[in-house]
Amino acid sequence: MSTGENRPDPGEQRSGTREQHPAPPPPRSHSEVRPPTEADTPRPERHGRGRHEAPTWQESEAPTGREHGTPTGWEGAAAPVPPPAPSAATGRSAEPGDTNVVWRRIAQYLFDSVVSGIGAALAYAVFIPLAATPDGSLDQPWLAALAYTVFTVLTVAIFLAYWVLVPIMSAKGQTLGMMLMGIRIVREDGSRVSGIRHFVRVLLFIVDGILAGLVGLVVVLASTRRQRVGDMVAETLVVRAR
Repeated sequence: MSTGENRPDPGEQRSGTREQHPAPPPPRSHSEVRPPTEADTPRPERHGRGRHEAPTWQESEAPTGREHGTPTGWEGAAAPVPPPAPSAATGRSAEPGDTNVVWRRIAQYLFDSVVSGIGAALAYAVFIPLAATPDGSLDQPWLAALAYTVFTVLTVAIFLAYWVLVPIMSAKGQTLGMMLMGIRIVREDGSRVSGIRHFVRVLLFIVDGILAGLVGLVVVLASTRRQRVGDMVAETLVVRAR
């Protein structure tokens, strides 16, 4: 018995069950081949940008404050800008002390006027009687003129010594009345007043002392920093002592 007729051919069996695949595309020439672009390359998902990694076009076009001159930090956020100094905002330095001491100054002026006037009264009591006779008449005119001259010079010297030398020798630039009332003389920047400035402000008592000091009081009340004419010229302030 022959079984060769009924046995299938192995080649025919494999060819019948082989999968059919599409033919590969023909090769392209070099002119048709283009280099891969950024769009063809898949990008991995990122959760954050590294410190030294270049930003994308969306981040580079985002406003960071540099266009307006605002300083920025590492992350692109606007850095805090310190507040301006008081001198830049007001155009001058801060007040060296409280200048609202008008009533203290009035009391101080009256007290110092009495103290400085005591020296002038003593000079008058010493020199004027030398030119007068016991009955009070001026017996010798030349002696009377000399006595009045000495009296005037001593009065001015005592006045200047008290109002200029006493503040200079004082640790805080104060007369006796200022020590009593708790005020002091300083420059507009808060520094110590020199002897020349003390002399200038006292010399201008000629203006401030008109009408028994009424002119100086009006000027003090009208000025923003409570300065009389002598203070304005000497660039000084009278402030509350600390």
